[in-house]
Amino acid sequence: MFKRSVVLALAFGLVLSAAWGYDGYGPEHKHFKLQTQVFGMVNQFWTVNELFYQLTLGQTPELEAKYLKACEIYEKQSLDLGKQLVGCLQDRNREVLEVISEIYRSFDPISRQAFYPAVGYVKVAMVQELKAPLSSQEFAEYFPGYGYAEPGYKYRKGRELDREPKGYTWQSEEQSLSTTWNVEITVTLDLLNILSSMAGAGAIKDLKVLEKYEVNMNGTPIFVAKVSFVRVKTITTKTNRKFEVNKIWFELLHAKVSGWTTGPWEVCGKTYEILHEPTGEEVVTGISAE
Repeated sequence: MFKRSVVLALAFGLVLSAAWGYDGYGPEHKHFKLQTQVFGMVNQFWTVNELFYQLTLGQTPELEAKYLKACEIYEKQSLDLGKQLVGCLQDRNREVLEVISEIYRSFDPISRQAFYPAVGYVKVAMVQELKAPLSSQEFAEYFPGYGYAEPGYKYRKGRELDREPKGYTWQSEEQSLSTTWNVEITVTLDLLNILSSMAGAGAIKDLKVLEKYEVNMNGTPIFVAKVSFVRVKTITTKTNRKFEVNKIWFELLHAKVSGWTTGPWEVCGKTYEILHEPTGEEVVTGISAE
């Protein structure tokens, strides 16, 4: 019992003594995009944990689906970052590794778990490749404490404690807006094939032939058809949105977990994220219609 108390006390101390060295890159820095990618994965890790917590309060099919989707996104983000890490090492370029390691080491031992799946790809490469991209000693230096976990506990973010502004960035987004309107016209029969082709291509929908009849046009009998369809118009806008970049500190909470049951959540330290938050300012820089 005494031994376990010492281990828990040490872990608690490690959480409280999170490294403070990583200040974060501003939007003008060449590694800002990589930083955004890393913290997007970290944020998704906490999203997964929060959804797990919500499931412990009451499971519904909608919440379970949301949780599984969040896990899927997190797995993909981890895979992408892991492949990027291994690829850079194979190219004998450790710059990306050093950036990711710097961020990793700035976290407490618990928050570092967000990196485990991505870092695991490097570990696998070390085992599978004849010439490993990193030695075991180098791996331990870049990712100290990899694999650490406190059995029987789950973690989530608590309330916001503090924030440090890191500047502003503009991000380009595309948005498609579709409008529809109902059309009813009378056409000559030879145009039915053209309308059918347009319907097949998706330019119009719900093509219906309402009736066919004959009309006399300047003394010449012509067969026509009354048709209806739905016209679809898509407008695509390209918008630059302004985001405030903030380093935000949160409480770190933990609780004993058994299956889907959790004990009381208690503060055990703090963690941080670098997040992009919309300011509401935006400028449309392009527009096109189909």
